[in-house]
Amino acid sequence: MVEQINSLQKQTFKDWHLYIRDDGSKDQTKVIAKKICKEDPRITLIDDGENLRPAKSFLRLINEVVADYYFFCDQDDYWLKDKLQVMIDDIERYDNSIPQVVYCNLKCVDQNMAPRKYSFDELIGKISGYNRFIGNDMPGCVMLFNKATRDLAVQYKPNYDDIAMHDWWIALIAQVFGQVHFVNQRMVYYRQHGDNAVGAGKSGNVIKKLFQKDLIKKQKRLVRQSFSQDMAFRKTFYSVLPSEEKRILDDMKRCLDSSIFYRFKFVTGYNFKQMSSLNYTRNSITI
Repeated sequence: MVEQINSLQKQTFKDWHLYIRDDGSKDQTKVIAKKICKEDPRITLIDDGENLRPAKSFLRLINEVVADYYFFCDQDDYWLKDKLQVMIDDIERYDNSIPQVVYCNLKCVDQNMAPRKYSFDELIGKISGYNRFIGNDMPGCVMLFNKATRDLAVQYKPNYDDIAMHDWWIALIAQVFGQVHFVNQRMVYYRQHGDNAVGAGKSGNVIKKLFQKDLIKKQKRLVRQSFSQDMAFRKTFYSVLPSEEKRILDDMKRCLDSSIFYRFKFVTGYNFKQMSSLNYTRNSITI
């Protein structure tokens, strides 16, 4: 965590505030965080004692914090010094009266910051359009989103237990109600080690899994989560969904109880693409 916060303090863009939410840690996280808060007035610790896991924890933070722009920050990654400035400059080129997400590329490294090769290195920036319903190519640490995106996430509250990950949820909001933009610069060192559970070196064919008979009971965890998340998104925003996205999610819902022929028509009709899968968890949460 200290190394990550140091990378924030070295940013060329200085007008930021960091909110750390301790998600029920059992180590020295709170002690370290309190010390850092005393040293830097831009940093605030939120310690409510609850263990919410990543999605709920991050989404609770954006409910409590009002700002123009938001970054998600994981405790063991390292940001290059111009990350904030480059991404803010980019998002300010767009219409910020509507939801906007800008995301950058990353580089996987090991515990000692040495480069490591994962298929995940080539995933970022490869998903667009309707494919975001079945895959996510932006972990939270590469995202920047505006207040319009945050306001929709706060106004329309889902059942958080149905959300696969907070970053995926935010990406969906921008995709459906606004715009998503990719900055192809590797501005995050994304650390891989035994304490995190990132599927950075794994690949999965989400599309083929749709054709199995029992979508909920027999599919892998990510497919179950992505389907549940899509249905939560449909339920949460149904009254305001654009007609095209409403039709897609209605058709997707029918896949649950429909034949293989219907599923084939669904997948080919919307031209969903294959992709690698991503799922991960963190313990200590910062934003």
